[in-house]
Amino acid sequence: MKKFRMFMDIQKEEKWLNEMARKGWLCKRLGWFGTYYLEKAESTDQVIRIDYQTFKSKEAKNRYIELYEEYGWEHLGGNEKHYWIKPADGMDELFSDEASQKGYLRRLMNSYGMFVVFFFVMTMVMFENLSQYRNPKDAYFTPGLWEKEGGQFLFAFLFETPFALFRFGTPWFFLIFLAFWIIVYAKYQTRIKKIDRAD
Repeated sequence: MKKFRMFMDIQKEEKWLNEMARKGWLCKRLGWFGTYYLEKAESTDQVIRIDYQTFKSKEAKNRYIELYEEYGWEHLGGNEKHYWIKPADGMDELFSDEASQKGYLRRLMNSYGMFVVFFFVMTMVMFENLSQYRNPKDAYFTPGLWEKEGGQFLFAFLFETPFALFRFGTPWFFLIFLAFWIIVYAKYQTRIKKIDRAD
């Protein structure tokens, strides 16, 4: 079975994959752009974990994979996001101590922080462009559009609307994504602080 899902929060993605596993659908392969290939399995006692790691060399990545395979994990794939699966046996976490948990959360924060910066810059640029439109009508560029009547107006209006929506809506799209990335970034920052307070 092929499923398409888009996740920006790794932990929500991990939760969904484990819910599917409990229903008997195990992720066996990952495709492009949020495509998951699931297979029906008799055993539902499988655990899936996602790690975020970048490597400077192929050898370093291979050593990382070999290390976890020694502990019974199967590497499903991934470049920066690495997907792991194994039978549930009580040793189901990739990070068993606070230091490794904090390292994982910091890696996520660095990744999400880059998205925050990117979407912040793009939002500023887009809203600068948006200032040329005093109202949504200004995003329609067809000459004399609002003076047209009947079928001529309807055709021109419908033809131009997708372009106008793109011009007027793109800055708001970037603003929404910026807010989302800030929320996710803050979530992991809070979790690190909670671990520090528990020390």
